[in-house]
Amino acid sequence: MAEIAARAGVSRATVSIILSSGDQEITRFKPETVARVRQIAESMGYQANLMALSLRNPHPSFFGLILRGVAAAESISWHHQAFEGQFQAGVIEGSRAARIFPVLATQDSPREGEVLDRIRGVLNGGVFGAILRTPLPPLVEPIRRRIQDGFPAVIVFPDDAASFQSNTIDMDNLEAGRLAGELLHGAGRTRWLIIRDDISRQALDLRVQGAIHVATQEGASVHVVQVPSQVRQLRVVERLVLVLKDLNPDGIYVCSGASAAAALSAADSAAIRIPDHACLVGCDSSLWRPPGLAPITSVDVSWFTAGETAVQKMVEIRDREQSVFANITLPPLVRRGSRTAPEQFANVGGKLQTGSAQTKTADDLAIVAVEKLDTLTKLFFDGLRVLSEPRCNPLSTYV
Repeated sequence: MAEIAARAGVSRATVSIILSSGDQEITRFKPETVARVRQIAESMGYQANLMALSLRNPHPSFFGLILRGVAAAESISWHHQAFEGQFQAGVIEGSRAARIFPVLATQDSPREGEVLDRIRGVLNGGVFGAILRTPLPPLVEPIRRRIQDGFPAVIVFPDDAASFQSNTIDMDNLEAGRLAGELLHGAGRTRWLIIRDDISRQALDLRVQGAIHVATQEGASVHVVQVPSQVRQLRVVERLVLVLKDLNPDGIYVCSGASAAAALSAADSAAIRIPDHACLVGCDSSLWRPPGLAPITSVDVSWFTAGETAVQKMVEIRDREQSVFANITLPPLVRRGSRTAPEQFANVGGKLQTGSAQTKTADDLAIVAVEKLDTLTKLFFDGLRVLSEPRCNPLSTYV
C-alpha cells in the first residue's frame, strides 16, 4: 500500500480509504485522485483483504457455511450427494443475490474436539452469521447458546427439531407421510409396508406417523419394518426380501431415500412386480434408484429452496438485529415416477411435479442429469454385454 501511495502522490491513509470504501464514502476525494489510485493499484495486482473489509463494514459480507463433511458424504450414495449439491446451489444463489460470501467448514473429524475447534474458529473469525446443515449432537448446545446471545444462525434439516425452539428450516415431515399415505390409498392399496432406517430421527418418526394416520382413517393394514443403516445394501435387500415374501404388501412406503433402491431390488428378488403387484412411494427418493430404471415416485422437499431460504433468513436477522425467527417447515411436493406409480397417483391432492413440468428448478435439473447418466450407464453395459458375446467365426462352416 505504501508503494501505491508513493506512485499516486497521496498518503497511505488516502489509499486505504479509497481501496476499502464504497463510492459514497470517497466523495471527499477528487474523482481524478480516486481513478489514479485505483488504476495504480490494479496495475500492481493489488487485491483487498475481503475479510478485513467485511469486519469494518456495518453490514459484514462473510458467513459460515457448515456442511456435513466428506465422511458423511462417503457413507451415502452419490445420488444423495446430488441433493446436497442442490442445497449448496440454493445457498450460492441466495448469497449471490445478497452479495455475501460463505466461509466453508465441515463437521467430520475423528475427534469430537477437533470439530468443535474448527467450527468455533469459523464462528469467531469475523463472520456475521452461519448456516448449519444438520449439526452433529456436540454442536447443538454451542449453537443454541450462540442463537440466544444474538448470533444469526440458521439450522437446516436438524436431526431433532425439538433441540431448537427457533431458527430451523425443515421439511414438513408429518405432511410428507400423510401425502405418501394418500398416494397409497388413492391407488386402492390396503396392505401397507412402511420401511424406515433404524436411526432414531424425529423426521422419520413423523413420516411414519403421517402415513399411519391415513391408514387408520382408511382402514388399511400397516406393518413397519426397520432396516439397518450402517450395513451394506446387500444385507438390507436380503432382509427386505424375507419381509416382502412374508407380508406380501400391495403398497410400500420407504421413509428415507437411502432405502428406496434396496426396496426396489428386494421387490424384484421377491417376484413382486412394481407397480402391478405393489406400488412404491419414497421420501426424498427421486434420485435413489438403480441405473436404467425410471424415477421413483417420491414425496420430496426442494433442497435448493432450503438453501436459498436459509440465506434469506440469516440476512434478515442481521439487518433487523433480531437473533431468532419462527421455525420454518417447507411444503413437500410429489414427484411422480412412471415405474413405481399407477395412474391413480395423478389424482392425489397436493403439489404434484412430473417430468413434464413447465418450470425446471435446480432440483428438477439434477434429477434430469441423473436420468441421462443412468441412460448412458445402461448403454455402456449393454455394449459390454454385446462385445462379450461369442462371435460367429465365418470359417467355422468350412471346418
